[in-house]
Amino acid sequence: MRRNAAVAGVVLGAFLSACAHHKTTTEVAPPQPAPAPAATAVEPPAPEPQPAIAPAPPTPIVAPATPPPIIDPTLDQAASLAANNQPDQARRVYVALLNQANVSRQTIAAAARGLYRIGAFADAVEAFRNLGTFTRGEEDLRYYNAVALFETGHYDEAKKELACALPYIEVTTDVARYRDKIQKMGSPQAMK
Repeated sequence: MRRNAAVAGVVLGAFLSACAHHKTTTEVAPPQPAPAPAATAVEPPAPEPQPAIAPAPPTPIVAPATPPPIIDPTLDQAASLAANNQPDQARRVYVALLNQANVSRQTIAAAARGLYRIGAFADAVEAFRNLGTFTRGEEDLRYYNAVALFETGHYDEAKKELACALPYIEVTTDVARYRDKIQKMGSPQAMK
């Protein structure tokens, strides 16, 4: 912007200088050399502006997403068998899964839940034992374990598991029914 103003000033000065020397008579004067431009700092002309190519936006650095835990695909097979009224075949698949080496905790939990749902309570109790200590958020599993323990005659253990699960789960009609059964069977008077 300053450069354009300086150039315009030089051109205007030369034009006014020429006008001042112009004679109004008809006499023709010999041509005069143009005066030297004023000593001002003039920047060299800028190159023609090129269309700006926007740089590519930087690629954000994103930590790789943690992949979901891999659950053995045969869990789907077992669930499908259970849904198609083939509980014996589903039980065999769940038990085979539990007997594999290096079974993930998620697979054990899913197999234990599946065994509970098909009524294979003795196998479900064993699977829940393999699961180890229940963590926060696994209260539903504790409830399933309590029912499996109750159905296999482990009343005191069932009562303890149920007491841990009840404050954290929704008490549906099924939960209330088992709650009443477990609490009644776990008492010494009910055993007489």
